[in-house]
Amino acid sequence: MKFLPTILIFLMLTFSLYAQNSEKAITISPDSTKEEITAYIKSNLEKSATEMEKGNYPVAILYSHRNLELAEKSGDSILLAVSRSFIANNYLKLENVEEARNYINKNINMAETMKDTLMINAAKIDLANVYIKERRYEDFIQLNKEVIALAKKAKDSYRLITSSLNIAEAYLMEFNKPDSAITYIDSAKIYNIRFSDNKPYLPEDIFYYLDAEYAFQKGDFKEAKINFELAIEKFKSNEGSEELLYSYSGYLRSQAELGEYREAYESFKVLDTLFKNKLKSVLEESNKTIQDRIEIENIEQEIKNKELQNKIISAKAEKNRILLIASVALLVLLLLVLLFFVCERKKRTVLMQQLKRKNEEYLDAKDKSEEMARVKTKFLSTISHELRTPLYGIIGLSNDLFLAPELSSHKKEIQSLKFSANYLLNLVNDVLTLNKIESGTSIKLEHKPFNLQELVEDINVSLKFMRQKNNNQLKIKIDKDVPKILVGDKIKLSQILINLTGNALKFTNEGEIKIFVDLIQKEEKRVKLKFQVKDNGIGISAEEQKEIFKEFGNSTKTSKFAGTGLGLNIVTKLLKEMNSEIQLISKTGKGSNFYFEVELETTDQKEVVSQPNALNNSEAEFTGKKILIIDDNHINQLVTKKYIERYGIKAKSADDAIEGIEMLKNESFDLVFMDLNMPKINGLEATSMIRAFNKEVKIIILSATEVGELRDKIKGYAINDFLSKPYKTKDLYNLLLKYLKS
Repeated sequence: MKFLPTILIFLMLTFSLYAQNSEKAITISPDSTKEEITAYIKSNLEKSATEMEKGNYPVAILYSHRNLELAEKSGDSILLAVSRSFIANNYLKLENVEEARNYINKNINMAETMKDTLMINAAKIDLANVYIKERRYEDFIQLNKEVIALAKKAKDSYRLITSSLNIAEAYLMEFNKPDSAITYIDSAKIYNIRFSDNKPYLPEDIFYYLDAEYAFQKGDFKEAKINFELAIEKFKSNEGSEELLYSYSGYLRSQAELGEYREAYESFKVLDTLFKNKLKSVLEESNKTIQDRIEIENIEQEIKNKELQNKIISAKAEKNRILLIASVALLVLLLLVLLFFVCERKKRTVLMQQLKRKNEEYLDAKDKSEEMARVKTKFLSTISHELRTPLYGIIGLSNDLFLAPELSSHKKEIQSLKFSANYLLNLVNDVLTLNKIESGTSIKLEHKPFNLQELVEDINVSLKFMRQKNNNQLKIKIDKDVPKILVGDKIKLSQILINLTGNALKFTNEGEIKIFVDLIQKEEKRVKLKFQVKDNGIGISAEEQKEIFKEFGNSTKTSKFAGTGLGLNIVTKLLKEMNSEIQLISKTGKGSNFYFEVELETTDQKEVVSQPNALNNSEAEFTGKKILIIDDNHINQLVTKKYIERYGIKAKSADDAIEGIEMLKNESFDLVFMDLNMPKINGLEATSMIRAFNKEVKIIILSATEVGELRDKIKGYAINDFLSKPYKTKDLYNLLLKYLKS
């Protein structure tokens, strides 16, 4: 779990027992006694623990592998179990769950055969680590309950504490069940003082975060804020830790609930900085994990090769000894002939082995490269969903706060919050786009009607804060001959223009940025347009122009203009997908002009439905309509409900698919908004269950998944439409108009 890692009690207690007074630089030989072998294993355990603490997991596994055969030889089952546990937990660190499970299962079988309660509990705690990796939280809770039952019989307070806290954290963080969690929190506190000296076994500050999260979920935001602040104080020495990030997030949520918006904004800036640092370290750690897995695979292969070589050498030695005794006379006679053939054969063998080795190295490198790409793609896809979900809540709530008249004096701070959230969302989208292109996955371009004038105006609005920050003017000029409605990929075009315009605003101070759209060529059903983004900012030197389109090309500028360095690289690759390329004219001190040409389709359609200006008009359109929101995230429920109720629509919500299905059986709804990723039953499975008894109700999937990936996921299900979070208000309105208008 995040704030109380499952402590390897068996390792710690047993290791401390066996490693006492162990000497350094212990060696063994085939004639070593059992005591000498045991001392050698203790020494290796110390080395393995040291390397594991340093993060050198392959080296730690190497030491423990040697211990396995020695422990079996000495007949020491405890040392054997400790060695397996070390290997399993190092494999978990390397994200190799299957190998870890293999060693843990061996320990469970051995412990059950021996009926050793201590060893059984230790193995179950290791297995709980596996369940965390697999997100099997209900199994994780059940396993810890089994540990508690055994620990009570054995009067093992240490396991009672850790397993109770593990269960409490799971109920709070994964199921939002504070009433279930508090029982185990209180139990852990009681167990923590059940020692002869009446002193706590674990420091009391380990309870701060759980106490804070419990208070928050129970609505005691003042108490939650106090405990989150204590947790921040505990974890602030480690800026890159998840513990600090979650503590700050809880602190920010508590401030927001208490109405301390200015303080919440300051906390958000700290959290934003910590998150960016964490994102960078996660990417670095991901690469290191992949490299470590490759290294450990090589080490395992070396171990197997050495064992095989030893067997072959022993067999050959025995065979040669017999043949030598029986055939000594014949060998003398044929020696000269054999020497000739051996030399020739050796030459051919060396050549064949070299060719074979090179081919194997090439295939191995190719497989590893493809695996690294797959792991990277999966990782970024997962983390993007985890980022988009809270961003949806932040953007939605900040929009609602911005419209609240009682907070008019804080509009500047709320606008800053909205800009930071949108900036982070654009960064996530950029990283996903770049990864998708680099992984070789083809980008599917949309072919949907859109209003070009509205697209450019939306960019102007979204960059308003950045424009005002540097006191710039942004002017837009679209050729009068350009059709009002075009057909193409609005999202990709918007992403390109936002990156170019954002760069222009960043590198211009008290200046002017212009966006031009000119008609170059017009044919039947097609037009060719030229887009230009001009500024009169600092300009770009000839040398810098050679570098800025590369990945991280502009990340070396001074801190005043620092950015991710991804924007122009993504623009280049997106335009390549659209059969175009970016061009640049710039001179230092004179400003820059980025331009490109694209072909788009035309349509006879005169308008694209957009959100009405008058809210009262939309209320009349949706009178009497009723919508069900099914989402396990309460903040997302709140945001979606507020959006919908603006249009005079009655909205009800369900916390999971099971509750939503029951409501649909008992009530009539015109439309269902359903989250895709929910525990127990996801949105796709829930849709199939709903269609079994209701084929008429319209179902729209809401998800933080990227649009292209989301479209592929819902294929084959009776889903009417989808909306990717966070979405724009007018996109929601268009869906409401499409499915609810009488």
